[in-house]
Amino acid sequence: WLERTLRDGLTRHSKERDAEVISSHYDVGNDFYELFLGSEMTYTCAYYPHPDATLDEAQENKFRLVFEKLRLKAGDRHLDLGCGWGGMVRYAAKRGVKSLGVTLSKEQADWAQAKIKEEGLEDLAEVRHADVRDVTESGFDGISAIGLLEHIGVDNYAEFFATFSGKLREGGLLLNHCITNSDNHRSMKGGFIDRYIFPDGELTGSGTVIREMQDNGLEVLHEENLRFDYARTLRHWCLNLKDNWDDAVELVGENTAKLWGMYMAGSQWGFEHDVVQLHQVLGVKLD
Repeated sequence: WLERTLRDGLTRHSKERDAEVISSHYDVGNDFYELFLGSEMTYTCAYYPHPDATLDEAQENKFRLVFEKLRLKAGDRHLDLGCGWGGMVRYAAKRGVKSLGVTLSKEQADWAQAKIKEEGLEDLAEVRHADVRDVTESGFDGISAIGLLEHIGVDNYAEFFATFSGKLREGGLLLNHCITNSDNHRSMKGGFIDRYIFPDGELTGSGTVIREMQDNGLEVLHEENLRFDYARTLRHWCLNLKDNWDDAVELVGENTAKLWGMYMAGSQWGFEHDVVQLHQVLGVKLD
C-alpha cells in the first residue's frame, strides 16, 4: 500500500483515492459481472430462504430482509450507500419508497439508471455517481449500507456513523451490512486481495462495528450473522463463473478471470471456516 500511495500521491481513503480504487475494481466491465452475479447484479451476500433457492431468489430475499428491518413503507425516504447496480434502490422504489443510491463506480451508476428507466421507476428511484460524503440530503426514514464499511477504513467508522445518523430523521433506522473478522482484531483484507482485487480494504469484528454505532448517534436494536449465506452466495458466483468461463476469458483475459475465481473460491472457504463473517447491525436514531 505504501508503494501505491507514494506512486499515486493520494492519501488512503481520500475522495480521490477511493474513486480510483472503486473504479479499478468495479469498472472491469458490467458484461463480466453479469456472467456470475445473476440477473439481480448484486455483489453482496444473499439471504437464502431455503437450501434450494436460486441466487436470484436469495438476492431478492436479502432486499426484503433489509427493507423489513428498516421498516420502510410507501411514502418513506431511503438512502442506499455504496448501492452498486441499484438493486436495493429498485426494490424499495417498487414498493412506493423514494430511494436514492450512491456509488463511486460510473459503470454501476450508468447501468442502474438505465435499469431504473427500463422499469419505469424514475419518479421514485435515483442512482447517483458520487462519493457518499457528498450526499447533502437529510431527514431519511431509513439508510442502508450494504457492503460499504469494509472499504472506508476502521479509523473512519466514527465519522461515518456520526455523519449518517445525522442524516436520519428522529426515529429513523440505519442498517449496516458488512464483512467482519471473527473477532475484533483489525486486519487488511490480505496481501492477495489488497494487491490484485480490492486495494485499501480493512476488516475488524462486529463488536467494533456495534461500539462505533452506539458511540455515534445510534441505539443498536438487532444484530445477525449471515456467514453461511455468504459462503453459499460465493459458491453460486464461482459456479456461474465456471459455467461462463470462455466468455469471461474473452471479456477480461485469462489472468483476470483466474484472479476473480481464486478470490471468490478463497472467500467461500473463509466464510465456511469462520475466518470471516457477515454481520447486519440495525440502529435507530433516538429523539
